[in-house]
Amino acid sequence: MFIRKAIISVLSTLLIIVSSINAFGLSEAEKTFLSMYFTDAELVVVSATRSLKSITRVAENVEVVTREDIELMNAHTVADVLNRITGVQMRNDGGTGAVSMVHLQGSNPEHVAVFMDGVRINYLNSNFAESGSLPVQLVEKIEIIKGAASSVWGSSLGGVVNIITKSGGSQAGPGGTLSGSFGEQTFLDGRAEFYGKKEKTGYYLYAGRMQADGFRGTPPNNAVASSNLYLKLSQDLSSNSQLVLTTFYDKGSRGSGHPALGWLDNTNIENLYATLSLNMSAGNDIDLSLSARTLMRDWKFREGTVGSDAVYNYRSKDTGAGGSAKLTWRMQSNTVVAGLDYDETLIKTSDTMGASLRAKNNKFAFYVNDTIRLGKLTVTPGIRYDNEEMVKDFISPSLGATYELGDKSLLRATVSRGFNAPVITTMHDNPVYGYIGNPGIKSEKVWAYQVGVETGELKYLWLKASAFRYDISDAIVQEFQFDPVFSYSDLNKDKIRRQGIETEIRTLPFHHFTFSAGVAAMQTKNRLTGENITDFPKYTYDASIKYDDKKTLRGLLSGHYIWFNSTRGGSYNAWVIELNLIKKIYRQENREAELFLTGHNLFDGYQHPSHNYFNAKRWVEAGIRIKF
Repeated sequence: MFIRKAIISVLSTLLIIVSSINAFGLSEAEKTFLSMYFTDAELVVVSATRSLKSITRVAENVEVVTREDIELMNAHTVADVLNRITGVQMRNDGGTGAVSMVHLQGSNPEHVAVFMDGVRINYLNSNFAESGSLPVQLVEKIEIIKGAASSVWGSSLGGVVNIITKSGGSQAGPGGTLSGSFGEQTFLDGRAEFYGKKEKTGYYLYAGRMQADGFRGTPPNNAVASSNLYLKLSQDLSSNSQLVLTTFYDKGSRGSGHPALGWLDNTNIENLYATLSLNMSAGNDIDLSLSARTLMRDWKFREGTVGSDAVYNYRSKDTGAGGSAKLTWRMQSNTVVAGLDYDETLIKTSDTMGASLRAKNNKFAFYVNDTIRLGKLTVTPGIRYDNEEMVKDFISPSLGATYELGDKSLLRATVSRGFNAPVITTMHDNPVYGYIGNPGIKSEKVWAYQVGVETGELKYLWLKASAFRYDISDAIVQEFQFDPVFSYSDLNKDKIRRQGIETEIRTLPFHHFTFSAGVAAMQTKNRLTGENITDFPKYTYDASIKYDDKKTLRGLLSGHYIWFNSTRGGSYNAWVIELNLIKKIYRQENREAELFLTGHNLFDGYQHPSHNYFNAKRWVEAGIRIKF
């Protein structure tokens, strides 16, 4: 009741305040203050409404990770980055490059939608996105919406991770980066990127290879390998229009399982995403974007039993195509965004036991939202209509508001309705495993509430605090039967409440040092029985100390702790501490070279939610990065 009352109180206060209309964006005073704590890339986001807007106008709880942050972390994959963000909880099945699932504020992994260049990369056979194989060298920034974002993005009951890639046309060039790192267990990560613009054509090319023969502390068969290729081309058709082509290809393998437990797994993945976009502008007031996309995801799983010739193979292949249209209309006091999304997807599965599936799913959606600026008050209403095989007709409204308490404090509040589309395979029988399909299965639904405050009133310190509550109905659970024979099915059965708080702090630089920390605490409860639900993230702690003298030396010491409330033999005995040091050894004009050294999990902390999988113990890597 407290969170709901707090949200209603904040919204009521905001809606009775009427001030004079001012221009869209940050005032000079706001920008001057915020720039002390945030980079320019963090001051604007696009994911909240699918249009560029200032963070002071964003009602949602949004986190931004920039390419500078990623480089300082010496992160290799998107999962490495997300694992250090307050309010994000990662379930990793090993070391770097292993299968990794994303929880946002304690949500299910299948409730989190992950996009890259506008392509939803969640697998159709599970609805969760695999971020452990996604490289981060090509990432400009990652925007994370914590909480239901269905009024903008569709099925995203838990939130959205939006990966925005680099653009060669916006870089000073030509130029590029070559980097290589080497570590224990024959770990290798080699990357190259080239970018620039010649006359009206911009280009960005990335190629990378990462591999390791497992990691210290993980089972001996936990080797990983991943090769990636990315290309972005842009062509200026006129001063107000541009054509953009992107292509991403990823192929890799990883081992899992534990010989001591009698089983070994191997997974091979192959992904291909491509987009073609036409972006047009009619002066400063109207922008139109038309885009087409295609995807292919091939997932092959092999499980063997130690001491036996028995082998089980499973393959799932997704293919699809779609497109979007988006119109952005900027007026004096508001910005309207309206768009259409359409996708056709096909999943094919097969295994060695003779089970197979072929299923199609067509999706259509229309959305519209408005950002209304009334002086220091900003109101953001939005609504989206979705129709697809697994959803039928679903309407997702939302209402958000922010209010600026001077130049140093900001109130936020949102109320929204969202949904999670069921996995398409749940509609179909699989007699080999005793699975009974449920053609009448419905989407999981949620009413989501959030309130928050950000303030710099405390001297030298930026503070952010949020409270959230999600009331989920038609929650999908698996029901098992053993009489007369074993069978199970997915049913809309439970009502769940997930609620909690987040706090973050960040200091001003002091003698080149900056300190930041964050805490997230969550509770997931069955509203019908009143019981707490286990095997969900319970709380996380994050802390870091950054050093940056802007000339020769940079460093980041960070710590992360998570508790999953696990019933599967998990272990959480210590923080995982990481240290990355970067030393510049050469700099002349636009060329520079630097060495880096990274120590992972320095004190051998265990953080794994299951006895079947183990996070990597301490391992060290070193490398060189050349920019030109």
